Parts: sequence; structure tokens; C-alpha cells
Amino acid sequence: MIHDVHIVSLIIYASPEYFNEVIDKATKLPQAECHSNKGDYKFVLVFEAESEFALSNQVSEINSWQGVLSTQLCYHHCEPYESLEEEIEHATQTA
Repeated sequence: MIHDVHIVSLIIYASPEYFNEVIDKATKLPQAECHSNKGDYKFVLVFEAESEFALSNQVSEINSWQGVLSTQLCYHHCEPYESLEEEIEHATQTA
């Protein structure tokens, strides 16, 4: 059975008083990375999900966290998991 992997990035806006709590929760999610500029109370969360259903559930959960004002999907890529193991040939440039 072929499984897909969904690579997603969200912009998460949090209220100032809950920002640290929200980003701490996000960094504890499995297969997730946070990138932040703490001055503007938003951060980018990059994570992987096994299906669109799991992706949707994860976004719904994040939206329910106390202090989350909104989430915006800014990137979504899906491909078969097996293709992540394939080596990519790099094109060489000739002058």
C-alpha cells in the first residue's frame, strides 16, 4: 500500500499573552519545526501528516489552543512516501 506524506507550513498568529505557551506547544508536535520572530507574535510551523484527514485534524486542534488567533496555510505538498527515499539527479550547467 502506498502512503502519502503531506508537508505543510502554517502561519500561526497568537495573542501576546499566550505566544510563548502556543509556540512551546507547537514545538512539541511530532515531526514539526517552528520558525519565529517573536516581535510580531506569529510564527511558521512546518510539519508532516500522513493524510489530508490527519492534516485537517492537526490544523483544527491548533486552532482550538488557547491564545491562537488564527492559522493560515501557506504551503502544502503531497507525494508518495517512497519517493522521499529516491535520489534526485542534479542537472549540470554547461557554459
